[in-house]
Amino acid sequence: MSKQIHTLSKDIYKVLDATSDHEPNSDLAAKYAMNIGGEMAKSTLKRDKPRERGKLWASDLGKPCMRQHWYNFNMPEAGDVLEGHTKFKFLYGSVLEEAVLYMAEEAGHEVRDPQFRVEVDVERENGIDWVVSGRIDAVIDGVLIDVKSTSTYGFQRYKYGIDSTNDSFGYLYQLGFYNEFAPESLERGSETGFVWIDKQNGYIQYTPASTPDKETLLERARDIATSVEYIKATRVPRGYAPEPYGKSGNESLPISCSYCAYKKECWKDSNGGQGLRTFAYNHKPIHFTTIKREPKVQEITK
Repeated sequence: MSKQIHTLSKDIYKVLDATSDHEPNSDLAAKYAMNIGGEMAKSTLKRDKPRERGKLWASDLGKPCMRQHWYNFNMPEAGDVLEGHTKFKFLYGSVLEEAVLYMAEEAGHEVRDPQFRVEVDVERENGIDWVVSGRIDAVIDGVLIDVKSTSTYGFQRYKYGIDSTNDSFGYLYQLGFYNEFAPESLERGSETGFVWIDKQNGYIQYTPASTPDKETLLERARDIATSVEYIKATRVPRGYAPEPYGKSGNESLPISCSYCAYKKECWKDSNGGQGLRTFAYNHKPIHFTTIKREPKVQEITK
């Protein structure tokens, strides 16, 4: 009887059990070792090319802030420089993805069509078409999946499922794009979902997911294209509003906004024209748009 994706983590842990008599497939290991080597080499490449108008990535659809898209295409130089430690974080995310797919196969699960390209034309009323494209992670046991590595906090947030209430980074839109627009040649069942990796503690969990429908995805793509074509960023609405921080009257950026590379430029009118003010709280930096009571922690001025 073939394996089912719902036992994925249990089966992987069993293969890794120190008392297991599992005999590894050396050819399979060599294949994934080559994939990992490719990711390592790719991570060192220079990434300074501007975004090409008319082309969106599947991951773009998960970003609801239209002003962020405007900056991406029209003023990329305003964004934070992608530092080495951030690129390394992306690299080991890619390595963990390959490790999970390898272990899934070693554990007897069927892994098909890794990096299968999905692409769709987005027609618009003004006649200017855009293209959305991306590559799936894989189909495991007939289920289209996306692999996400996350912190322990994020793993706890998602391990019982993901929906619109906790999808802070638009993961459902990206997966939905693959699910809705993958051709029939990509054989799979009706279920789709995520494989989560706790990159700190090594836990793995699969959760099924319900994703946006085709028209919702196309509408998001059209909205992005329209926003990008405005002359000024200020013509494009922000996707997020500041949130109260405690009972002080201070307001800070919500989590999704705080991760944006363009937050300093976008919020330069905050704090009476001073721009964002950032303070080093124990758990993470907090970016304030309004300060009525000075925080009692160190301000990050650099």
